[in-house]
Amino acid sequence: MKTPLRYQITEFDCGSVSLLNCITYLFKREEIPAELVKAISSYTLDCYDEFGNLGQKGTSREAVQYLSRWITNFSENKDFGIVCEYLSGNNVTLEKIKNCIKNKGCVNLRTYQGCEHYVSITDLDNEFVYIFDPYYYPESHYKNNNNIFYIADKPFLYNRKVRIQRFLSEQKYENALGPILKRECVLFNRK
Repeated sequence: MKTPLRYQITEFDCGSVSLLNCITYLFKREEIPAELVKAISSYTLDCYDEFGNLGQKGTSREAVQYLSRWITNFSENKDFGIVCEYLSGNNVTLEKIKNCIKNKGCVNLRTYQGCEHYVSITDLDNEFVYIFDPYYYPESHYKNNNNIFYIADKPFLYNRKVRIQRFLSEQKYENALGPILKRECVLFNRK
């Protein structure tokens, strides 16, 4: 059985939730091994704030990079059927994202939302990138926004449509990739 994608429950767990959402998007609930969920939960929320509080700054790039390798190795050893490819900087391109989605994959990536923020891409076309943003905002948040559109009726697929021009922006706009050298994503594909 497929389950809806989920929202984060703290201000800091977008990385954990987006990684889990990629797995949830690609697999039925009964196909997902508990060991995989445990690993994502164990290795994310690894950043400390200036007061030494764990998780208060979210998930590091290093944790995401490590998890992408871990998931691929786990898949090979347990015959789970997924492969992850971590990309950063200039290697994060719209073409690579398109190819992943075209092959029925899912993309976990870092965008912006006042700060660095993880979301999942599940589809795209010539005008929009379709994402599931785990940070819940009411529809009114997007009322006067011509670049991001709130979608309430696709809980298994996406909850935002973002114009491609906005998504590709090098500025730190909401749901934009931002500066090229800071870009990061993980391509998830079923084998």
